[in-house]
This record gives sequence, C-alpha cells and structure tokens, in this order.
Amino acid sequence: MEGSRSETSAAREASEEIIYTSVKFSQTPLPRAKCGQERRAPCLWPAVVPGLAIGFGILSIILAIALIWKISDSQPRCPEQWVAYRGSCYSFSKEKKDWHSSQQSCREQGAHLLVISDTSEMDLFKSIQTECFWIGLRNSTGSGWIWEDGSILNGTNVPSNSRVQHCAVLMKGHFQASSCEFPAPWICEKSLG
Repeated sequence: MEGSRSETSAAREASEEIIYTSVKFSQTPLPRAKCGQERRAPCLWPAVVPGLAIGFGILSIILAIALIWKISDSQPRCPEQWVAYRGSCYSFSKEKKDWHSSQQSCREQGAHLLVISDTSEMDLFKSIQTECFWIGLRNSTGSGWIWEDGSILNGTNVPSNSRVQHCAVLMKGHFQASSCEFPAPWICEKSLG
C-alpha cells in the first residue's frame, strides 16, 4: 500500500505542480489602455465627453437665463400704467380734480406734477396730449411763473384772461393760465426707479 500511496502522492504533487505551472504560465500581461495609460481600466473618456458637454451646455443656459433675469430685474422701471421717457416716469390721470388736489395725488404716489425742463420734453407732450392737464406750474405771488421744483419759467408766455388764474394747464402743447379750482386731469412725474 505504501507503493500506491507514494504513487498517489506523486501523482497529486504532479497534478498540483501542473496546476501551479498552468496558472503561472497562463497569465498574460494586461493590454495597454487606449489612452496610453498602462495597467488601468480601459479609457472611458470618449463615452464621457458627450454627457459632460450636454451637462455643461444645460448649466450654461441656466446661468445665462439667471443672469439676464437678474439684470432685467435690477433695471429701474416705472410703475404699472406709467410711461417712461428719458429717465422719468409719467402718469396721466383719467379723473379730474382741482390743482391742489392733483398735486396731492401726485405726492401720494411719490411724484410731483409735471415739470417741463427742456424743449424735447415739451415736444413729447405736444405730440401725445390733446386735452388740458394740470402741470406743476404756478404763479402764486403774481411775480412770475414757478415750477414745482423751484425753477422759474423763462421766455414762455402763459396767457391769462383773469387775475384769479394762478395755476397752469398744458393745453394742446401750450401753457394756459387757469383758476386753480378748475377740475382737470393732471400729469404726474417722478424719477425712473
């Protein structure tokens, strides 16, 4: 039996040796990665690029929209129903009040009655206004016409046919003196913002 044991042991050792030898020689080196990097997983860069490009594209669009929204949101605007022109906002009333009540209505909205500061502003109101509107021009002392902002009206005649006409309306592109008690619509003005 001893002989058969030695043969079995020898066969087992040979078998193990063959397995060992087989394992030892059957290993082959890892193939080189396509991107030139040895002993790493195959390069996935070509598969990742389209996904990254789409992701960055979507992120760029979202950031651009947010920036545009922020810029447009930060720009000064006129209140709803007001008209913007050259850094000011204008409101044309539909109701009629006396001059003092019209002035008060503008103040309650953070504005003042219209003060025309130059010829281009006057040209604007000549082109869009057809009826008479209260403006911020008054002659309370009889010594001259003064705008609400304290500036003096120079070089422009304000026709009057009565001594009680101390307030001015803008009528068809011209100033006209009127009794301050006369009910008329008005134009409010305030800075853009």
